[in-house]
Amino acid sequence: MTLDWSHLKHAYGSASDLPRLFDEVGDPELAEVAWEELWASLYHQGSVYTASFAALPVLADIATGRKPGGCWQALGLAGRIVVEEQQLHEPGYVQGRYPSAINELHQLTQKQVMARPFEGDEDDFLYWLEHLLAFEGVPIWRRNLRGDAYRVVCPSCAGSLEIDLSSKLRGTRRRDPNARFRVVGREGPILTAVRPAAPVDLPPLASRLHDLAVRAGQSAAADHLTHLFGRTTCPDCASGFSVPDQIAAFQA
Repeated sequence: MTLDWSHLKHAYGSASDLPRLFDEVGDPELAEVAWEELWASLYHQGSVYTASFAALPVLADIATGRKPGGCWQALGLAGRIVVEEQQLHEPGYVQGRYPSAINELHQLTQKQVMARPFEGDEDDFLYWLEHLLAFEGVPIWRRNLRGDAYRVVCPSCAGSLEIDLSSKLRGTRRRDPNARFRVVGREGPILTAVRPAAPVDLPPLASRLHDLAVRAGQSAAADHLTHLFGRTTCPDCASGFSVPDQIAAFQA
């Protein structure tokens, strides 16, 4: 049965223009502009829409080569859409609604992160790892592998904190719970360090991601993951706590 795209919405209203864009990405003369329109329509500044999820089977067709248009653009757009699944749906919706497409997208993404050598930097690699987890239905970390600063609460004193993983001086600072935005820079000095986990002590999910990073020659990404799944100390009460546990608790 042919899908009536006019009944679905994207960032600019009716999704009735999507069939045209799906055809144009297969035309070398129109592809660049068509992909820009598709990304803006289906993943507009991080927002997704009913048409975004309906587009997953078409993006899988393009990614596998059954439909012309370019594998990596289709795979990347599908990944970002599924990363944001919980904006509109319960976890697991896409696996249940589009099992064949999600399986193909997952296999292609797995191939991408296992490529030797991987073409890209640390952020590119973590970007694809988030897609991999999204296609697997993994919560929390599908959206949080690439973060450079994380708001958390101390599990002992309930102090508002920020864990900064953006530089070599990784650590934890106090955070004003009433601050709604930053104008320039961070909100204060690093007060306590983040201690990286030893690779052998990483939990199963983190260990798998770390191994993928090491095998792909992505040493910076591997190092980032050991800190993301490490430990730190509250600068107020001096209690130690798990970085991933508190990130997950704040995201819940």
